[in-house]
Amino acid sequence: MRQHWHIKPLPPPDDSADRPDGFVGYALLALIVIGPLILFGHQLGAMEMWLVDVYKAVESWLVPVRDWFLG
Repeated sequence: MRQHWHIKPLPPPDDSADRPDGFVGYALLALIVIGPLILFGHQLGAMEMWLVDVYKAVESWLVPVRDWFLG
């Protein structure tokens, strides 16, 4: 008698429920990285300039200390 493999499929491999699917992990990582870029893309230039201004301010405060310490 012919066996109906499509009616009685093989059992799943051991511990298959414990292993996460690789595609889902990559898709979630892409969503986490690209989502904010799409949402806040028009504001990134302003935020970058703000960070540069903060860096310049901190650098201007530390230059005299650096010159005194190293100079």
